[in-house]
Amino acid sequence: MKIFLILSLSLTTLTFLSCGSSTEKAGLQKDTANSDTVRAKVQTPQFDHKFNDYARFIAGLASNAGSSMSKYDSVRQVKEHAIQFGKRWDEMDKNRLSPMRKWAKEELHPKVDENLNTFYPFSGPDFLHVVQFYPNSKKYLFLANEMVGNVPEFEKMNQAQVLNYLNSIEKALGDIFRRSYFITSYMGSQIPAVKGVIPVFMVFFARTGHEIMNVEPITIDTAGNTVPRSQNPKGVSGVRFTFCPEGKYDDVRTMEYFNTDLSNVGTSGKGGLKARPEMVKYAEAFGKANTFVKAASYLLHYKTFSTIKDLTQAKSVSLLQDDTGIPYRFLAKDFSYSLYGKYTIPVKNFSATGHYQKDLAKLYADSTKVKSMPFSLGYHWQDQNQNYMLFVRKP
Repeated sequence: MKIFLILSLSLTTLTFLSCGSSTEKAGLQKDTANSDTVRAKVQTPQFDHKFNDYARFIAGLASNAGSSMSKYDSVRQVKEHAIQFGKRWDEMDKNRLSPMRKWAKEELHPKVDENLNTFYPFSGPDFLHVVQFYPNSKKYLFLANEMVGNVPEFEKMNQAQVLNYLNSIEKALGDIFRRSYFITSYMGSQIPAVKGVIPVFMVFFARTGHEIMNVEPITIDTAGNTVPRSQNPKGVSGVRFTFCPEGKYDDVRTMEYFNTDLSNVGTSGKGGLKARPEMVKYAEAFGKANTFVKAASYLLHYKTFSTIKDLTQAKSVSLLQDDTGIPYRFLAKDFSYSLYGKYTIPVKNFSATGHYQKDLAKLYADSTKVKSMPFSLGYHWQDQNQNYMLFVRKP
């Protein structure tokens, strides 16, 4: 997810496929009138096809019949974007995502209830990786410190602005293709250009075989309930995506992302989760979940992040994480563990800050208890010394 300068750790929380099956698609392309009929069949009060049309466009996927973005199909730069984006995505899927899915099927799913809701603190807009591990969750809750932003308003852009936007999307996703996580400082410069994390999420939904049905700006009221952001503009900024697997309109799911400082009290002592009790209340009410943590800048090792650590630990039926997550000593009593990959000293950005866990290293020293990890996901993308641990709560 994110790499931060060490001095900034105490200052802030650091970081469609088409609308139908291939058979439907063939019919839609032949008969535009029929496309309206098909859309009418799946139309619900929450299904605005604009969001899915936009998502496919910025993700470099072919326009659905009737899409408002099809007017750009013949533009040379749009075609080039689709080709280059597709090549990079296919390479990433071959080298990283496909091995992740295979590993999840063989190692993760036999040990956890894959149908549980999924909790992802310090997530950034990383729906891409969590859905490889937990593709069947009905609800996902993401918490991080990147701005929420807005759906791109393509209807208000001229062609030059649209093309510039596609270029910004490519830049914003550069580190995901290369490293597998977002660098917060870099995202800070790119996110404004693409209008927040919403468009990044849209790309990931489209490219992972999902259709976006609705995108709603939300916040949380003092009782810990979500409400439209217009009703509480000073509340925690959030967004809810309503979506479904491609063509499966009876399998509606939600993913909520909230932009919130996950430290205890923030930089002034008046911020953080202490100042947002409604956020804590809402996360607690999300219930028991499978939790995922990666590339979290070791923030869960700090006392200044004890609230989110305790909350995460309490609500997790299972916890899949690398060594940037909750230190092993806090989990040893209540969780059984499975070890994967290689455990070594943190990368240089963090190696001098006391995050090396001797007790975890001792566990990894017993090779009979460690399995290989067939994918690279996290900070050690250069030396491939990646580690993941699956903690499952004991009965």
